[in-house]
This record gives sequence, C-alpha cells and structure tokens, in this order.
Amino acid sequence: MGELGLNKIFGALLATALGLMALLQLPGLVFGGEGAGHGAEHGEELTLSQQMCGKFHYCIEIAEATSAAGPVEPVFDLGAALAAADAARGERIFAGQCSTCHTITPGGANGTGPNLNNVVGADKAHLAGFAYSGAMANAEGTWTYENLNDWLKNPGGYVKGTSMSFAGLKKDTDRVNVMAYLAANTKGAPAFPAPMAAAPEAAEGETVPAEGETVPADAAAEPAEGEAAPAEGEVAPAEAPVEEVQPT
Repeated sequence: MGELGLNKIFGALLATALGLMALLQLPGLVFGGEGAGHGAEHGEELTLSQQMCGKFHYCIEIAEATSAAGPVEPVFDLGAALAAADAARGERIFAGQCSTCHTITPGGANGTGPNLNNVVGADKAHLAGFAYSGAMANAEGTWTYENLNDWLKNPGGYVKGTSMSFAGLKKDTDRVNVMAYLAANTKGAPAFPAPMAAAPEAAEGETVPAEGETVPADAAAEPAEGEAAPAEGEVAPAEAPVEEVQPT
C-alpha cells in the first residue's frame, strides 16, 4: 500500500474520531451539560434561561407570572345557609357543646351562662338579674342572625373581654344549625335573612353593567343593519301608508 493510501485511511479515522467527539459534546451544548451537572451537584436545577446565560452569555430575565389579586375567598351566604339549616342537628350540637353552661327551656334556670330561650332578636344582655360580664353588659345591639353568627364563630373576638371561654363553632353548618335551633326556641323569632342575589349572567356578546352602574332608561335601541339612527332631537318619521291602487 502506498503512502497516499495510508494518508487516506488516517484521515478517515481522524474524521470519525472528531465526529464521535462532536456527538458526545452535542447534548452538553443543548441541555447545559457542564452547567447542569454543576447545578445538580449542589442540589440546584438550572432553568433554560440560566443554561443559555452560562453557555452563550445570552441572558434574559423571565418574571414569574403571579396573580396580583391573590386567591379569591368564597363569600358566606348566611341567608342561604340558614334556609338549608337543620334545627334537629343544632339541638344535638347545643346538647353536646352548650348545655353545660346554658339552658333553653322556657323559664329555665340560668347556669354559668344565661338561659337562651327567646334569645334571637333580644338585647345582648337581655336577662334582668343575670350577672353578665362588664363587656357583655356594655355591648350594644341585639342578637340578630348576623351577630349570632359572629358570636358563635369567635365569642372572645366578637365581644372583647367576655367571660365566656368557649372557643366557638368554626364550621359554618354547625353555627347555622345552632341558630336554627335557637330560632325554634324563640317565640316570634325574626325571619331568616334573604339569600344573596345571584350575579346576572350576560347573554353572548352582551356586557353586564358593573356594580353601582345604571343603564339609562331612555337609551335608544340599536338600529337594524342598513337603517340610520335618528339624530339627537330628531323624531323618526312614522311608517308611510301603502297607497292602494284601484283596478282599472
């Protein structure tokens, strides 16, 4: 074999070796190879932007998308909850968590807490002769359903300085069931508050006015296609009568 043939073989082997080396380096170039390995050793995972910045000095800061408004908390509809309340369940909750301090029978004796018969709608310190705490004795207003809901949820937070040590009923269903039971044991109890009105749904292509926004009553109807709307102050002419043609 001549020298030319050996040179060709050597060149082919060299080209093959270079190709294999390029193939081995290609994943590192695409996926961050060395930078990703370095990050993995430190328990970090590099983003694509960081890999591009480290390899090719092409750096772009990408801000994470966050909601400015934050999570929307569900609105508690007291009226709807009371309409679906179960006074029998409320009686069981009262017996288990309230009866150690309160009675509810008509004319029943006071315990550590006052008798709760006819409490709905009454003044907050409604029983003459019961030794209410100073905070409760000075509390203004009556036991509306809204006030009872706040009181039963967190007595100490609702009336600061109350001597009632009960932690409260945290579940909405427990509170409304107890309120329904209290209402059943109140002569002439106030009616439950009405449920909240549902938000109107707009038809396709229609915009619902924002809260507090009114639609003018004298708003002109949109003219049909090809029909011109009358100018301001101009009265649209009545439809012209059809002329009847007598047969000859």
